[in-house]
Amino acid sequence: MRAKSDPVSAPGNIMPAVPGLPGISKWAVLLLAGDLLVFSLSVLLGYLLGSETSWEKLFLQDRIFAILALVLVYGVILYIGEFYNYYLDFRRQDHIGQAILWTLSAAGVALVIFCFPTPQLLPRRFLEWQALTFIWLLVGWRYLFSALALPLRLKRKVIIVGAGTSGRRILEAIQRRPHAGLEPVGFVDDDPAKAGAAVADLQVLGDSRSLEMLVRKHKAKMVVVAITYEKSPDLVNTLADLSYNGYQVTDMPSLFETLTGRVPTEHISDAWLLFHGLNKSKIYYRHCKRVLDVAAAALGLAFTWPLFLLFAAAIKLDSQGPVWFRQQRLGLHGKPFTILKFRTMHQEAANELPRWAALRDPRVTRVGRWLRWVRLDELPQLLNVLRGEMSLIGPRAEWDVFAHNSLEKVVHWRPGRRAGDPPGTLVPCGSRERIPYYSFRTIIPPGITGWAQVMFPLATSSPEDMKAKLEYDLYYIKNMSFLLDLMILLKTIRIVILGKGK
Repeated sequence: MRAKSDPVSAPGNIMPAVPGLPGISKWAVLLLAGDLLVFSLSVLLGYLLGSETSWEKLFLQDRIFAILALVLVYGVILYIGEFYNYYLDFRRQDHIGQAILWTLSAAGVALVIFCFPTPQLLPRRFLEWQALTFIWLLVGWRYLFSALALPLRLKRKVIIVGAGTSGRRILEAIQRRPHAGLEPVGFVDDDPAKAGAAVADLQVLGDSRSLEMLVRKHKAKMVVVAITYEKSPDLVNTLADLSYNGYQVTDMPSLFETLTGRVPTEHISDAWLLFHGLNKSKIYYRHCKRVLDVAAAALGLAFTWPLFLLFAAAIKLDSQGPVWFRQQRLGLHGKPFTILKFRTMHQEAANELPRWAALRDPRVTRVGRWLRWVRLDELPQLLNVLRGEMSLIGPRAEWDVFAHNSLEKVVHWRPGRRAGDPPGTLVPCGSRERIPYYSFRTIIPPGITGWAQVMFPLATSSPEDMKAKLEYDLYYIKNMSFLLDLMILLKTIRIVILGKGK
């Protein structure tokens, strides 16, 4: 294994450096230059919108030094937040959220430094407007940088370790997203039968012993580990060495989640879920979310109660039966509750055996078809939110009949690993849910809308679709935040307006 000082793999040699400044990438300098430009614009807009100071005083010596100090404050905070990593994709909502939070933190520090002394070094209204304009200018500039640079100039060559099902799935995810800035160059696999062969149109370049040599030869910047079984100590050491020397090493589930907004349940373990985010309590977010849920549900009911009367009359005139549709659903911690909706099907459908919903379902009434199209049949669920049984945003509240079937324990089989096991032998290794990790959906309350509903709106309730929706639900539980909730609300509004989905 190479010494850590090997210049071939030193981080500074991964990307082109600025002439005369060894180890400093021109892309980091470009990011900094763009930040300085948008900061200058925010200063001008701050004086224009929020300062009572005349324009002439802007150029006085004391103000110039104060502005330079303000530049330093923002620069240090952004540097601490690692915002000069030019591979960060600021088209992603989590990176946008981080940019907003770190910029707000810098604004808070600036207010303390420049407003508490007497006399004030800079006007408070100026600092507030400057911060507000800088946030949006910075987000816009970073989004533009990512959109232009990542797909065109900052493409990272990727080597995938493992040419099995997991490796092929991450390759497919990368190939479907050419604007992500990733370029697969080949697989690494220890199976002699795959050596030199093409797997999913990508060549197996060698085995794990040649991984470091292949990374240097193909100038790869990222290594994706797509191995679900236990990794050899030699491979772990090689991956650690690559990571130490500045190459990005990631596992298949993490990259797949980043690219698709889904958690690949077939390629993860309980430990992966636990240590990659589900162990984060996010207690303050959850308490604040409950307060917002109650406030939004109360306001929603206060403004929409006339619609309840209108829809009730329309349902009664259109078909026989009650106004309300009640059904047992699976809620928080697997506890059943009764969900409320406007009835959209003929009364006879309630007496039928449970079956999957279908597009253009003949059981749906004329009024029910319109209510489903605009999603207003779910308006009574605001009452479920007030009662604490649901949230505005969360996994879909699944019918308990189908949910219990998904939670049923079945024997789990794995390939035999003992020396005497014939090839292809499967051995039992305990039991697990029929749809693995389905119970994780119930660690938070179900929602009226959610990440799975907006990303997979045309899904039916087939077992295959339930598994796909679970992958979106796990992504939401793992990454839930107010910014992600806002994105889901905006996507929900778009779906309602366009009439998409079921």
